Amino acid sequence: MDDAVHSDVPARKDQLAESILETLDIAVLRRTGERRYELYGHVPEFYRRMFVNEDGTPTSEPWHDSVMLEFFLDDAELFFMRNKNGSLSSGIWQEEDMQTGKQALIANAMCFNGQQILAVRLLSDEFVDRARILQKAREQLLERRVLHNDIEVYKHKARFDALTSLQNRASFMEILRKEMEHSLDTGAELSLLMMDIDDFKSINDVHGHLAGDTVLTALGQLLRNFLRRDDIACRYGGEEFAVLAPYTLQHQAIRMAEKLRKAIAEHSFGNLPPVTISIGCAAYRQGEEPEALIGRADFALYDAKNRGKNMVRVR
Repeated sequence: MDDAVHSDVPARKDQLAESILETLDIAVLRRTGERRYELYGHVPEFYRRMFVNEDGTPTSEPWHDSVMLEFFLDDAELFFMRNKNGSLSSGIWQEEDMQTGKQALIANAMCFNGQQILAVRLLSDEFVDRARILQKAREQLLERRVLHNDIEVYKHKARFDALTSLQNRASFMEILRKEMEHSLDTGAELSLLMMDIDDFKSINDVHGHLAGDTVLTALGQLLRNFLRRDDIACRYGGEEFAVLAPYTLQHQAIRMAEKLRKAIAEHSFGNLPPVTISIGCAAYRQGEEPEALIGRADFALYDAKNRGKNMVRVR
């Protein structure tokens, strides 16, 4: 007799739990694995109207019908992976009910003694206005986020060369002025490398402009891979590039330029013949203008060109 009574206790507890869920309009999904859930107990009417499979039956993947639930599921999965007792709330949001219009919902992820539950609850009418305000706030936040991302994209495009992904000339000049001011204030060394692809016109003339673009793109990648963290590279114009090397003495810049020149000469550009560069180096002299520093590096570059190309010269 006692055994029969005790065996009936879990069943009565389940019935009580289902009755409470039905009264409160809560749909419960029990987690069975990563991003896998099954409906548990009574499925309330609101859930049957909003979250259904193609055959009209309630779905165990309601996030496919709700953007907010899709967002929340990512957070819920991380919460469940910690497997610690507690709960995580989605906050209130609005969902479209084809029969009754906008409805206020809230979702909770709950973990208790190894049981992992995702509950979706329909809130009373008094929450609808609050949900509408929150929904508007979320929409405005998303709009600002999209606008911010667009602005960042435009900023990036304005500062970087599209073909090589290096700084463009305008942004490089801005950085150069700041680095020169820093050097003037602190006495830190600063060197500049101006470089030019040798016989680049013949690459375009013989192999086509697409081949020339391939060389420019590859050179941009080589520079990004070769340079140190604080070095700044830019596509100065056409086939001409510049590298600003903070905290670098002239002899160090020459050594760096030689390594770079050799790396490019030994690099394979596919079916194209070997590509070489000429480099001019100049170390910043306290108080000189940016144009003067660039001019000296350019003179060194012309010297390298006139002496046979594929070499490093200094002024």
